[in-house]
Amino acid sequence: MKMRNKVIIVGGGISGLATAHRFCELQRGGSRPLEITILEAKPRLGGVIETWNKDGFLMEGGPDSFISEKPAAQELSARLGIASEILDTNDKLRRSFIYKKGKLIAVPEGFYLIAPSQIRAFLMTPLLGLMTKLRMGCELFIPRRKTLGDESVAGFVRRRFGETLLKQVAQPMIGGIYTADPEHLSLGATMPQFQELERRYGSVIRGLLSRRKQRSKHAAQTASGPRYSLFLSFRGGMETLTRAVRDHLPGVRVKISSEVTGIHRGSEGWNVTTRSGEFFEADALCLALTAHHAVPLLSGVAPELSRELQGIPYESVATVNLAYHRADIPHPLNGFGFVVPAFAQRRIVACSFSSVKFHGRAPEGKVLLRAFVGGALHREVYALDDQAMEQAVREELRHYLGVEKAPFFSFVRRYPHTMPQYQVGHTELVNKIRGKLAAFPGLYLAGNAFRGIGVPDCVKWAETTAESMHQFFEKGDSPFKDVRETVPLKG
Repeated sequence: MKMRNKVIIVGGGISGLATAHRFCELQRGGSRPLEITILEAKPRLGGVIETWNKDGFLMEGGPDSFISEKPAAQELSARLGIASEILDTNDKLRRSFIYKKGKLIAVPEGFYLIAPSQIRAFLMTPLLGLMTKLRMGCELFIPRRKTLGDESVAGFVRRRFGETLLKQVAQPMIGGIYTADPEHLSLGATMPQFQELERRYGSVIRGLLSRRKQRSKHAAQTASGPRYSLFLSFRGGMETLTRAVRDHLPGVRVKISSEVTGIHRGSEGWNVTTRSGEFFEADALCLALTAHHAVPLLSGVAPELSRELQGIPYESVATVNLAYHRADIPHPLNGFGFVVPAFAQRRIVACSFSSVKFHGRAPEGKVLLRAFVGGALHREVYALDDQAMEQAVREELRHYLGVEKAPFFSFVRRYPHTMPQYQVGHTELVNKIRGKLAAFPGLYLAGNAFRGIGVPDCVKWAETTAESMHQFFEKGDSPFKDVRETVPLKG
C-alpha cells in the first residue's frame, strides 16, 4: 500500500515544535519528500512558554529558564543559531531563601535540594536546628534500601534524613519545581540521582561529598539551593526559543486556532478532524499534547492506551508578575527568590526575584517579582479569580518582603492542568504506554507527561519521537501492515 508521506503534529508547544524541527533536519537526508502539518488549538504557538514586554519589563508567564545539566535545549539553540542569546544568571547573588518562622533564611551553600555537599556551610546554617542536623548526620550510617522498587520522594527523605528536613526544606524546594505533593511524587521519575547515590555510595551525603571532590575547581556547585549557575534563559526571554524554532521549519504548514476534536484510523492511514470541520489525512500522527488532552482523542481509536494515559494526573498553576519601584521594597533582594513550606499554611508556593535572577528584566530603579500559585498543595488559591489572586499575592509579599505599596502594574497568567504529577510508579506506567503504542504503527506521543517537565526534557523526547517517525518513513511500511514498529518515547 503506497504511503502518502504526510505527517500531522497536534500541538504547537515546545514539544510539537521541536518534533517538527528535528523531523525537518532528518528529512534533508531522507529519501522521501514529506508534508508536515502542525495543528494548534490556541491562536498562538509556544504553549506555556510566553514572554511579554511592557514599559521596559520583560515578563515570563510559564518557565523563565532551563538547566544546562540537560543539554538538549542548548544543543537545539546552537543548531538554531541563537546560542549567543543564552543568558546566565546573575553571578553575584546566587542564593535562595526558605521561609521559616516569619523570616527568609538563606539555603546553605552547596545544599542540593535535600542534602548538603559542603559540611561547614551545613553546620553553620541557622535554617536547621541542632537536632535536625544530628538526625541528618545519621544518614551516613543508615543502610541502603534493599528493594529496588520506586518510592515516594517524601518516603525517601523521611527514611534517610528525617521528618523535619522533609517539612522545612525538601518539600518547599521540590514543590517549587514540581508543584507536587512529595508524599505521592515518584523519586525514580523525578530525582533518580538520589536513588543512584544511595545505591552506589550507601549514603546520599557521602555520595555528594565524593562527587564534589571529583569535580574541578571551576564546577558550578557553589550556589545556594538548586544549582543556579546552571540555570539559563535568553536575553529576550524564553519565547526566543519557540520563535526561532518556528522560523526554522521550512515547508511546514502551521495552522493555529485549529482544535483537533477527533482522530480515526482509516483504511490508508490516520484521519484528523478539527472543530471548524477541517479534515486531514496522514501516515504518521504525533500527539504533542498533555495526557489529559490526548485521552478523549484516543478513547475511540485506542481505548486501552487512553486508559493508561488517564493514570497521569495534572495540577493547575498560575504566575503573578508584579512591577515595583525598588525603593518600595524594604527587603535587600539579595538572592534569586524564596520558597514557602506547605506546613506554614501560606498562600504562595514561591516567589522569584526576576530582575535579580536575570539581567534585563526591569528598568533601572525598578524591580520585577514573580509569584507562583496553585499546584497540588494550594488548589484553593488557584481557584480565586484574578483580582482576588493578585490581592492574596500582594498580602503575601507584604508579609515576606515588607512591601506596603501597590505595584504599578501586575499580570496574572493561568495554566490549567499543565503540570503532570509523576506519582509513584510513573516510570512503570510510561513503559505500559510504550507497550500500548506498539500496536499502533504511525501513532506517536510527545510532551511533558512522560520523561520530564522541563524544557530540555520536552526537547529531548520530542526529538526522540521525530527520529522514530523518520525511521518509520525510511522503512516504507504501511502504517497498517501487521508489524510492530519502533516505539516512540524510547530511552
